[in-house]
Amino acid sequence: MDTCAREQALRREAIRRHLAGERRGTICRDLERSPRWFNKWWAVYQRDPRTDFADQSRRPRTSPRQLSAEVERTIVTVRKALATARTSPTRYGLIGSGAIQGQLIELKVQPVPGQRTIQRVLQQHGLTHPLGAGQATAYYPWPVAWDVNVIQATDIITRHVYGGEAIENFHTLDHYSQAVWLTQHPDQSSATAREHLLKTWAKLGLPLVHQFDNEGAFCGGHTHPRILGQVVRLCLFCGVEPWFIPVYDAKRNYQVETFHSLWVKGFWSRQRFRDLAHVQREAPTFWHWYHYHYRPPSLEGRTPAQMRHGVAVRRLTPDLQHLIPAGRLPVTSGRVHLLRRVNDAGQVQLLNETWPIGDKWIGHYIRTTINTREQKITFWHQPEADARWRLIQTRKFPIEETVHALLPEFRYTRARCLGHWPD
Repeated sequence: MDTCAREQALRREAIRRHLAGERRGTICRDLERSPRWFNKWWAVYQRDPRTDFADQSRRPRTSPRQLSAEVERTIVTVRKALATARTSPTRYGLIGSGAIQGQLIELKVQPVPGQRTIQRVLQQHGLTHPLGAGQATAYYPWPVAWDVNVIQATDIITRHVYGGEAIENFHTLDHYSQAVWLTQHPDQSSATAREHLLKTWAKLGLPLVHQFDNEGAFCGGHTHPRILGQVVRLCLFCGVEPWFIPVYDAKRNYQVETFHSLWVKGFWSRQRFRDLAHVQREAPTFWHWYHYHYRPPSLEGRTPAQMRHGVAVRRLTPDLQHLIPAGRLPVTSGRVHLLRRVNDAGQVQLLNETWPIGDKWIGHYIRTTINTREQKITFWHQPEADARWRLIQTRKFPIEETVHALLPEFRYTRARCLGHWPD
């Protein structure tokens, strides 16, 4: 028996004995091989139980120039699925080239591209984290609330009750007063997000700006280019300016994330909930405690209810709700803001499209504003907190449907703060 065949036989024997229940140490001692050797071939077997245990060539399996369009599309699709974490198998874990390669193996893609090739594809599609993206080096233009309902922020936190049922908890927080509104649902669809916002605005009032992360329920999904989803359309219809934080940057939503932590500690961890109805029955009790008894550190000893006492808020009344069509909403005149960090290719990803900004802005945060009435998109930069916003570029943003004027009933009587959100 030649050396290669003997090695294959030893590897096969090691795995057979381990599957029969023998310990790794015993197998390695008998076969005079190291635990590292065993771990390597056990991993090979786990990836492909039909392996012949032959040595694998160290040459790259594919050439970057030979990657098919189908495999490239699969790489992009897998990355977006891992990043958005819409299913239980993708809720936790990594999203880099190694994780994607593992998914391609499970999908039986042939030939499996190397990690460097996968990284190159991600970079071409603007799906990489630029070098230093996790470092707080570039100034981030935080939106500042100077009054009640200037900025509200909504986020979703998923929890499971005993027995496995998933509960999607929608939380909206007013940045200035720290007041919240909570609803609980069996899913996190755009229709559910719309339902939550209508209830929130009826209770807390309509904001000038509503901040979201990039969940598909809020942005409209991650497939169609230039999509204006139902939540964006609802905001525009009601005269609210949606504001999307950067992708993969949850700390930019820290106000509502901080509330999530308090909610888990003070509500979810204090009760063994049976089902959705049980959670919905108990949530008002926690909400009342939070509003009338809890004093958030940022409010200097006051409760959210005290912060809002005597403040006239413009609520979404039943009469106003009656003006909102029940089906698909039209596009209404207004502004949509998206904060993005320019990647190492000098680009930003907006509404499932790649927009070149320029190498000069790599690593900087850029605010993009879509003006639906004028059908244009503007790119802005603020180098530091006290500096004025600088207009970098203006481009056309054609909308292939009729843009409706904002109804008079939804027009604000107070002016926008152009210092924070210039046109």
